[in-house]
Amino acid sequence: MTNILFSSAGRRVQLLRSFRRALSQRQEEGKILAADMEPTAPALYEADKAFIVPPVVSSEYVTRLLDICRSELVRVVVPLIDPELPILAEHTAEFARIGTTVLVSSADSVRVADDKLATAAFFEACGVAYAKTCCASEAEAAIATGRIEFPLVVKPRRGSAGKGVRYCRTEHELRFCLDGWTDDEVVVQEYLEGCEVTIDVFGDGTGRVIAAIPRKRIKVRGGEVERGVTIDDAQFRESVVAISSLFKPYGPINVQCFVTDRGPVFTEINPRFGGGYPLADAAGAQFPEMVLDLVSGRAIEPRLGSYERGLVMMRFDDAFYARETDLIVSSQAPRSSRCHP
Repeated sequence: MTNILFSSAGRRVQLLRSFRRALSQRQEEGKILAADMEPTAPALYEADKAFIVPPVVSSEYVTRLLDICRSELVRVVVPLIDPELPILAEHTAEFARIGTTVLVSSADSVRVADDKLATAAFFEACGVAYAKTCCASEAEAAIATGRIEFPLVVKPRRGSAGKGVRYCRTEHELRFCLDGWTDDEVVVQEYLEGCEVTIDVFGDGTGRVIAAIPRKRIKVRGGEVERGVTIDDAQFRESVVAISSLFKPYGPINVQCFVTDRGPVFTEINPRFGGGYPLADAAGAQFPEMVLDLVSGRAIEPRLGSYERGLVMMRFDDAFYARETDLIVSSQAPRSSRCHP
């Protein structure tokens, strides 16, 4: 029985459906479970069974997930938002003791991805082109010595979905954007022009790349890709191999870059399923099938280059409808109570 729990499931309905497909195609018995702090999180209503959990920052969060895993015989936990990754990466041994695998890279790798300054240093160590980055206190000297040049962006040192990013064209604007912020809170980074590309990567934890599917962002809404297209991987493959060899992804990560006049320039690593992964899945990525193999100890053959190029994704809003009395409080709302469009 391969029961799969998606933590912080939110709006990731398509991802849950892709895992349901994988179970069906592999003829494996298993349930799709989902957990979230919000009773109106749409993915809860796609799951076979759903749970309300404390906020990720709560001291009870891990305890609650462990309780669910014990009672539901969960085989694998799939974390879906950045704030829970460092927490779950530190507690993988506790889950392993009850027979549950957490689909997350090592704690050291997650810490690198969580810190944009550390990520820039990591890319440098990998030998790949990366966005020039410095901490706030070093910005003036970096500009004076030509290490970075305007225009610049000020970003939260830790954060995602493009929140809190500010554009600066002059020293006056930069000083204004940095006023009151510390080195631990923000970084200063060169502004990159070019098409933005996200590469969905799957690894087995050893540094070996199993698959890598690049997709160009056409339109983004709220920090998440709304429209995109898969593109050829030739210009990214060498860099992805170098990044993966040091990062050693366990399961899915997505690597972000801009394709500029000097080639791909890398900016971020997100060690989880990206919000735009459904495009890679539709193009033949088969990451859910790989997850089933990975946690079962089955050999996974590399599939580099095995996906459809030129596949366009055009996402749109859909909805579940439920009566207030049927909203999930602590366990599954009966499937028959759901009101569909």
